Amino acid sequence: MAMRSSDWLQQPSRVDDTPVHQLDPQPSWDSEPLFWQDVLTEQLWQIFAGTCREVDQPGHRQQVPSLGQESQEPGPHSSGVEPCTKDALVLSPLEPPHSSPAGSQEGSTSSRVAQVPARRDCHFLKPICWDPEDFKDAWRPDFLPWHSRKLATPYRMEKKRTLKHGEPVLSIAVSSFMRHAFTCGRGGVKVWCLVGQVVEDRLPVSHLRVQTHGAYLRTCLVSSDSTTLLTGGHNLAGVSVWDLMAPSLYVRDELPCAALTCQALAAKLEDKLAFASFTDGTIRIWDLRNQRVVRDLPGPTNGAKSIAVKGQNIWMGGLDACLRCWDLRNAGEPQEYQFESQIISLSPSPREDWVLVGTASGQQWLQPTRGGQKHMVGCKDSPILGLKFSPFGQWWVSVGMDNLVSIYSMPTGSMVFQVPETSSVMCCDVSSNNRLVVTGSRDHASVYQITY
Repeated sequence: MAMRSSDWLQQPSRVDDTPVHQLDPQPSWDSEPLFWQDVLTEQLWQIFAGTCREVDQPGHRQQVPSLGQESQEPGPHSSGVEPCTKDALVLSPLEPPHSSPAGSQEGSTSSRVAQVPARRDCHFLKPICWDPEDFKDAWRPDFLPWHSRKLATPYRMEKKRTLKHGEPVLSIAVSSFMRHAFTCGRGGVKVWCLVGQVVEDRLPVSHLRVQTHGAYLRTCLVSSDSTTLLTGGHNLAGVSVWDLMAPSLYVRDELPCAALTCQALAAKLEDKLAFASFTDGTIRIWDLRNQRVVRDLPGPTNGAKSIAVKGQNIWMGGLDACLRCWDLRNAGEPQEYQFESQIISLSPSPREDWVLVGTASGQQWLQPTRGGQKHMVGCKDSPILGLKFSPFGQWWVSVGMDNLVSIYSMPTGSMVFQVPETSSVMCCDVSSNNRLVVTGSRDHASVYQITY
């Protein structure tokens, strides 16, 4: 298991079976120049180098840890910093905790979506804190010391893994805490572990299949705290709520929406609310605490394609080329903003008062959430099928039928770079630690690692 988040997908490989002690581990330069002449200078060097070692003091020995590390007793061949161990949960087709087999079967029948093991039991990691190096300043020559990596725009994106889903990937999500990707196709959701170096992965950790005849999935969503997976589609009893914190995946709750075909999902965890848009134009709001319908918002009869929640407003993009906005605090009529073509995708800015709109004509627009004139921030020659802002709002990823994964920067919308794919790209997501971009295509998903 990779000990650092930047080493998820890129672990060092051995060139041959030569014993480690026969290799030349010493660089040609002095990695730790001993320029100090007293204890104070030595301690300052240790703080700068980020190391932890014992320092001779008059009459006793004192250990000086680096910032953010606990003091440890270094071994005879240790650098003084030992990798932390992480507990793991086993992802296996077990019964839900504290329930009988009969009760579990009943819950599985009501949702008509069941977990089928795709291979041997695999470790499903608990949520962990990310390494500080993920958010430290980037030490690139063109970076100023006060420019933080998390506020930067990427300059390169490299494909690290291909997830062979086997059918068109209609929706995709990535969990930074659990280091897993979720690919949603018509037949179900496949769960992929992103730890380790695998160029082409054909063995998902688990496969959540649709078992109802004539039913299929259309979308999935992982909550911002990585504790819940929502799945929705056609001819299902409701939107399934999967518990990602349990020892094995199971449907914890069902959000009722019989006879409705779910197109897109959203969630507002601070208010315990879930949202879904349907092909008949309806937008439904549920209370996650009791699974009750809070409210139905009538939309266009020809379909609500995309949905986004920002603050106290819910935004819906329709196939009638109209962007609608409802205020959750009242039951008034929505505000409407007309566009030139059908609205296929939406992504709210996490930091600023903008909603990014992608249309069937290939145009990308920034719509102010507090009123004002929208402005175009990019244009392609084919429909925009997916948009997603980075967690800090400095850039976004755009995918569509042009077989390209495009990165744009804020606020001007200038294109940073593009990465070609082998087919149309239907969906995308960005990890919450700002380090991964995942995309879904005709029969596979791609995992890209971002360099700042």
